[in-house]
Amino acid sequence: MHAAPVNDTRVERHRQMLNTDVLVILGCGALGTAILLGLLSGSPTSYAPHGTNRNNSNPNVPSRFIACVRRNESANAVKRGLKNAGFDSSNAVDIRVCDNVNAVQEANVILLAIQPHLIRNLLDEPGMRKALAEKLIISVLAGVTVHDIEAALKSGTDHNDIVRVMPNINCFAKQSTTVIERGSASQQSMELVGSLFKCVGEVFFTDPSTMDACTALCGSTPAFFTVVLEGLVEGAIATGIKSDDALKMAAHAMMGTASLILQDRQPAAVRHEVTSPGGSTIQGVLALEENRVRWAFTKALQVATTATSKLGSREDLNVTSE
Repeated sequence: MHAAPVNDTRVERHRQMLNTDVLVILGCGALGTAILLGLLSGSPTSYAPHGTNRNNSNPNVPSRFIACVRRNESANAVKRGLKNAGFDSSNAVDIRVCDNVNAVQEANVILLAIQPHLIRNLLDEPGMRKALAEKLIISVLAGVTVHDIEAALKSGTDHNDIVRVMPNINCFAKQSTTVIERGSASQQSMELVGSLFKCVGEVFFTDPSTMDACTALCGSTPAFFTVVLEGLVEGAIATGIKSDDALKMAAHAMMGTASLILQDRQPAAVRHEVTSPGGSTIQGVLALEENRVRWAFTKALQVATTATSKLGSREDLNVTSE
C-alpha cells in the first residue's frame, strides 16, 4: 500500500503560516502595547534596551512589528510606551494610522486586539478578508469565539489557523496570566502562540467551554485585586500609615502570599497558619466573612464571565463575504 501523496502546495502554505517574520497588531491599545513590549524584549533582533540579557531571546518572536491604530493620539501613546520601556520606536516598530489592510498584507501573523464590537468594521474594510487569507490569526477579543471569526471570514479562501488567547494587563510587567483556547488550529500553531505569549508571563491552555470563565478569572481579576488593595490602604491610612507606604506594604504582602500559593500551599492552610486563636488576624477574617466578601468575589467572577460571553454579539459578526 502506497502512502497518499503529500499536497505540496498546502504544506507550503502551512509553512508560510508558521513563518513569524512580521507580526501586525490591529488595535494596538493598552493591552496590544503591553504584548508588543513583551515580544520586543524576547526578540532575537537588537530591539531590547541596553543592558538586556540577549540570552533570553525567543527564536519564534518576529523580527519585524507593525502596530495599527485609528487615531494619531493612539499612535503617540504607543510611541510613549515604547520610549518609557527603553525602545527606539522608529527602529523597533512600524506604527501606522488607518492602514490596516496594507499592514496585514505585509504580515505573517495577525494579532486582533481591537475592541470586540469593532470586528465588523475591521473585516468590512475593502480587501481585508483577502489580506487575511491563509495567515495565522491570534485573537485577544474577549467574548468572540474562534467559530465567530471563522464564520465572519468565510469567503471561499483556504482555512486560517485562528487561536483565541486572553492575556491580562500584567503583560506590562511580564507577569501576565495568559489563557489559550484549545481549538481547531494545528498543533504547530498552538505551540507557536504559546511560545510567543511566554514572553509576557505564564501560559495555560483550556477548552472552549471554559474560555469565557478563564477570561474573567485571568483578565478581570487584576481589577478585582486593586479593589482589595485600595480597601486595605484606606484602612491603613485610617490607622496612621502613610498612603505610599501602605500601598507598597499591601502589594508586597499580596505578592508574597501568591508566591506561597504557587508553591503548592493551599489558601486555607496559609490562612490557618496566620490566624492564631483569639488573635487579631482571626478578628479581621471574621469581619470579612460577616460582610460577605468571599461571596462578593464569587459573584463578581460569575457576573464577569456572563458579561464576557456577551461582548462578541452576533450582530457585530454578521458580515458578508467580499
